[in-house]
Parts: sequence; C-alpha cells; structure tokens
Amino acid sequence: MLEATLPCWHCAGDVSPRALFCHGCGSIQPPGDVDPFTRLGVAASFELDVASIERQLAGFVRILAPARFQEKGERAQELASAQRVAREKAAAILRDPAARARALLELADAAPTRPPTGGQWEIAIAAAPDANSRARTLAAVKDEMAAELRLLLDAFRLGDLALAATRLTRVEAMALAVEAARRLG
Repeated sequence: MLEATLPCWHCAGDVSPRALFCHGCGSIQPPGDVDPFTRLGVAASFELDVASIERQLAGFVRILAPARFQEKGERAQELASAQRVAREKAAAILRDPAARARALLELADAAPTRPPTGGQWEIAIAAAPDANSRARTLAAVKDEMAAELRLLLDAFRLGDLALAATRLTRVEAMALAVEAARRLG
C-alpha cells in the first residue's frame, strides 16, 4: 500500500507525513498526523524500552536544535519548534503505560471510551473518614492500579484487544481517582 503524501510547504513536492524534511528541497516540514510510535520511530508495542524512547528523542532534539535553524528564517524556526513539541508529546505518551496502551488501541480502532470519573475507587477515597484512612485507601488504589497494568500487559501479549480495552478503562478510572485524591489533599 502506498503511503499518503502531503505537499511540501516550500516547494510543493510530495512529502511523507512522517518526514522531518522535504526530500526535494530539504526544508523542514510541519509535524504530520502520525501516531506517537511512528513519530519517534519505534515499534508499535506495549512493551517498550523507555531508554530507547529517550535515545530516539535525544536524537531528534539534536536534529531540531534551535541553533540549527537560526539562519533558516522564521517559518523554519517555527516548524522546528513544532516538530520538537510534537516529539516531546509523543515521548510523554510512550513513557506512560496507560497512554501508550490507549495509543495502541487507537491504532487498532479498539480504544474504549475514557471513563468520566474515578468510579468506585474515587468514592472509596472520598468516603475515607480521616487523612490516615484516605492515605491507606489511596495506597490500596495505587497497588490495584499497578496490578491492573500487569494484567494490561498480559492482555497485549495475548493479543486480546477487547481485554486490553477493559483493563485500560480500569487503569484510567483509577488514575482519575488518584488525581481526585490529590485535589482533596
């Protein structure tokens, strides 16, 4: 299958959405609409080595350093900045297991709806009668979330995207509960 191309902003030549630079004129391109795995050039997998993400990002940071674009004009500087931001966002997604799982499920058109609240976990934290009880409940939610992340890994290893979607929904709800607990103080 042929990859869709976009016109270069500078010379109107065909450019891949993944490309940093136009192969025709060498101009830096705006960030294309690609998934975070493609953006950083890593395999689309739940099991990623965080060090490899950091190495990839460091390479892009060097390529897109502001000093390299000082004499290229304002448009090139803006695009280099946009590329840096897009790659930093992609790295943040890939560092976070829940966000990485959501990105994988989105690629497979199997992503669940995001939970609106922290559900039962948020209620349990809010219902704790005092700060010590709240801290214990919060610790239990965090432990359960870690266990759920391990089960999420198992679901991806099995190739069971429906199960992975269910596990992800639970992890995201627990994360919302933890965030709500932080706001409670």
